[in-house]
Amino acid sequence: MTLRPCLLLPRRVSHTLPPPDAIIPYLAEAGFGDTVPLRDFTFDNSLISTLVERWRPETHTFYLPWGEVIITLQDVAYHLGLRDGNPVGGCLCDFGRWYHTETWALVEQLLGARLPAAAQQAVQRMESFTLKLVWLRDRVRQMSQTNDPETLRQYPKCYIMLLIGGYLMTDKSNNLVHLHWLPLLRDFAECRAFSWGSAVLTWTYQSLSLAAQQGIMDIAGCTPLLMSWIYHRFFQWCPPDRGVYQYPLAAR
Repeated sequence: MTLRPCLLLPRRVSHTLPPPDAIIPYLAEAGFGDTVPLRDFTFDNSLISTLVERWRPETHTFYLPWGEVIITLQDVAYHLGLRDGNPVGGCLCDFGRWYHTETWALVEQLLGARLPAAAQQAVQRMESFTLKLVWLRDRVRQMSQTNDPETLRQYPKCYIMLLIGGYLMTDKSNNLVHLHWLPLLRDFAECRAFSWGSAVLTWTYQSLSLAAQQGIMDIAGCTPLLMSWIYHRFFQWCPPDRGVYQYPLAAR
């Protein structure tokens, strides 16, 4: 087994903003009503680094002295408040071809605002269509006072994109979320039917497999899921002063 020379550094969880009361019913409609970021989350570098050393990408299991242990979809649903459903596919880059609208026009249509022109040009130069988490967070914080349902639906979409990029499926940028998730939020009924738990599980597997490679110094993915899962599956490693988290989906 290759020994890791130093501890892994986690990608900071960028999203701890609680949802405004006005959008909570819409989050529930979209299937994200029980998905709340852990605000007092603490990453145990030593514990995660030790487990990553024992991660086997070929079987998606932790190879421990007493046997193999796997993170399952049920574990993901339990810890994150997500549900199983249809496969999630968010890999489209040519928005104009598939949605018959210009990329940033689609952003404005679904999120109620368009990025400044300079920001759009910078993103297009990088050939990566992304949104800044700070921009999404500001959109939610500055939510207009309105009773119009169509306008209100724009803000939970901003919040879900913030959840995806800043909590559920963080990447090495640590401050961006790709636009390929946005079309999946157009219709909340369809959004609710997707298996977001499977998507987070796949993202977690990929992050663990990348972190297990020699020379990798950090780990992305849903690190709160890893820590919470470890503490529930291996209670002997759980700090005695750790708070007890509640998971509404599992409780139901």
